[in-house]
Amino acid sequence: MGEAGAVLRGRGRTVGAAAGLAGAGALAAAWVAQHRRVGRALEAADAAAEGEGLVLPSDLRHHEIAVDDGAVIHVVERGEGPPLLLLHGLMSASGIWVNQLTDLAGRHRVVAVDLRGHGRSSVGEEGTGLVRMAEDVRRVMEELDLRRALVVGHSMGGMVALRVVHDLPAAERRLRVDGLAVVSSAAGPFLSAPGSTTASRVLVPAWSQFVLAADRAGMWSRPARDLRWWATRLSFGAEADPAQVRFTEELSRPVAASTFTRLLPDLVAFDLSDGLADIEVPVLVVVGSRDRLTPPRHARAMAGVLPQAQLVELPRCGHTPMLERRHEFSRLLDEFSAKLA
Repeated sequence: MGEAGAVLRGRGRTVGAAAGLAGAGALAAAWVAQHRRVGRALEAADAAAEGEGLVLPSDLRHHEIAVDDGAVIHVVERGEGPPLLLLHGLMSASGIWVNQLTDLAGRHRVVAVDLRGHGRSSVGEEGTGLVRMAEDVRRVMEELDLRRALVVGHSMGGMVALRVVHDLPAAERRLRVDGLAVVSSAAGPFLSAPGSTTASRVLVPAWSQFVLAADRAGMWSRPARDLRWWATRLSFGAEADPAQVRFTEELSRPVAASTFTRLLPDLVAFDLSDGLADIEVPVLVVVGSRDRLTPPRHARAMAGVLPQAQLVELPRCGHTPMLERRHEFSRLLDEFSAKLA
């Protein structure tokens, strides 16, 4: 029996080793396959970027606006007419509005802001945060004398836009803002499951420390090509164009790890749900049905509380409708602005 047992154990080890080798081989094959897939996508993206129109117009007007803590906020604008003030999301920049700067400048004064710590805007002595960003936007509106604007915010920019409009004194709001468009965003609470608040207090600082450690190790600014591609790809729907993914990825590269870690707690904790009823301007709420980052339930909840809300859900669209649904999205902004007039 002892000899038979030894033989069985030997066979078991052989089978286990074979299974392990087979598993390792399958993982290696899967990695090679996805690596090739990313490579093909990047080649297609590089070839198609200009054809997709993902090139900023050459006649943009640039502004460098100083704010009270020493930060300088970079702003671009193009066109004349009723103003559109465009605020991008986390890890992005004013360039994300490339299509709207092209499509809408014939009928609008299109103004796009690099929020502090993003694009060509600096951070300043007070660091960064949603409230501080809202104060910067208010300064931009004053400096450029924007009146009766449609304020458009995407993702984090939507939170900033809500904060701006909510916090403006009534007289200044009537002067500066005709309406609001909140795109792929949330009014909070972002995490609503039982115990999520407590969990976030532990997990968010831990994740922030991990990101800072990765930055010190050089893994933030120069991560593996495949990882950066797939992380960006998450913000698109099922029909993502490789050129759009690559364009969005490039916009995220200049953003420092410290900017991300400072903003992460603000984003998780953001909750203006009790203040939505006070935002008494028309609001266009836009979301993609395939948005993985801010699922449609957030948009529906927001639209259900805002006094004057119009909800639009874009089928099969992900988190970036300004790119994924270029013409439809630009038309939505144009038509909504016309209604405000």
